[in-house]
Amino acid sequence: MKNPFNKEDHSGLVIGAIVAGVLAAGTGIWFYLRGKSAAKGDAYRLEHTQDYLKKKQKKKKKHKTGLNELEDIVQHQLEHDKA
Repeated sequence: MKNPFNKEDHSGLVIGAIVAGVLAAGTGIWFYLRGKSAAKGDAYRLEHTQDYLKKKQKKKKKHKTGLNELEDIVQHQLEHDKA
């Protein structure tokens, strides 16, 4: 017959469960912080995505002539060449 006062030793199981829980919690926190810092980096990149375009827009743009303006330019040059 079994001794009713003899307790089984489960300390190895308890220690293993604690270690597994701590590792899982640490991994979860690491992924959370990593995602948070990646989100900050993405936000910074999105915020400053077109900064280089602002520098380029300061340059003077060339005037584009339409077809009606080209006709006047050609006639003016022809009159100038005849004179």
